[in-house]
Amino acid sequence: MINKTIPVLLILLLIFVAGCAEKQTEISENATITHKTYGAFTLPEMQLQELTVNSTSVVFTTSDNEGGSKKIYEKPFNESAFKELISLFEENGFLQMEDCYVPQEGQPLVTDVGTLEISLIEGTRTKTVTVDPYYSEYMPEGLQEVDSALVELRAYAMYTSPEEAERIAENWIETAPTYSFDGFDLELETHEALESVPEQHVLNYTFTSSHGGYGNRTDKIVTEALTPHSIEVIISEGKVTSAVIDGEWDEITQEPLEKEPDTTDNTTSTSGAEENTVEMKYLISEEKAPWDQWYEEGNIQFIKAPTPSELIIAYYGTVYGIEISDVRIVESCDLGYLCGEEYYVGLVKESDSSKMKELGWTYIGEY
Repeated sequence: MINKTIPVLLILLLIFVAGCAEKQTEISENATITHKTYGAFTLPEMQLQELTVNSTSVVFTTSDNEGGSKKIYEKPFNESAFKELISLFEENGFLQMEDCYVPQEGQPLVTDVGTLEISLIEGTRTKTVTVDPYYSEYMPEGLQEVDSALVELRAYAMYTSPEEAERIAENWIETAPTYSFDGFDLELETHEALESVPEQHVLNYTFTSSHGGYGNRTDKIVTEALTPHSIEVIISEGKVTSAVIDGEWDEITQEPLEKEPDTTDNTTSTSGAEENTVEMKYLISEEKAPWDQWYEEGNIQFIKAPTPSELIIAYYGTVYGIEISDVRIVESCDLGYLCGEEYYVGLVKESDSSKMKELGWTYIGEY
């Protein structure tokens, strides 16, 4: 006689096992996520970049390969935002992805972009996915979405909002020697966010002192008179990098600013002549330019989307230390070639021209 309960028990067992297997793919809310890049051709102090995310904070660090010159950027995070990030990992099957993605046959080989490692750490389980070289076309679509979300969080960690810049500036002024000695009525006059790399906030304040002079004037002879002041503060990467009162006192060094030498007389400058510049060109094609790839991977942040000219200038200045200026798009027929193509044309120093040739630029008139 066949026992009919066996198939039922077998089905229940399979359901139970399947349920356990499915549960093992769930990601704990106590997990930690990291996004690490290294080996790219970039500034020495940016060789190693690592983002760490959990349910309470987002921390981004940059350093050289030995861990020196470290900079740390930290922003708060909350549980609901972290749950959304975990859901993104689950929806795209991160735990089931391959451990490493490399160029496949027929794909372009990209250099100087380094290696990417994305890790999910929870308890005793760690899943790491490596992309080498770090290029979006080598990743499956799901991994691209995960990478993009983490790159956005990296930008969030580094970003200083206008409100935060004002808070940093005001706290700094109020505890600096001049204002803390006898200042009052601190008021913000202007606030400008510069499209620079890194970003800078230029804030101008006014305040009044009850005595003349600057700095901590304890035990000094001072005039007792209401004295109006203006102070320009520059915030970069969340820190005060410059603070000048009335255009003549450096509040950081607590010293008067050095006066610029008077050049209105007829004396001849002894500083050498400026280095000659040359015009160089770069063919615009359908292939992704190196500066576009650099921008997409979050190696730089702008307050608003940069123009091609701004991006090219930032890329060569940041990655190679090469100053390029007056970048514009020029029709090939305007350069004496057959019509139908376009070039980026810019000015570089003669001493940098050989390096620019190695990077794909050519002289005007050269094929």
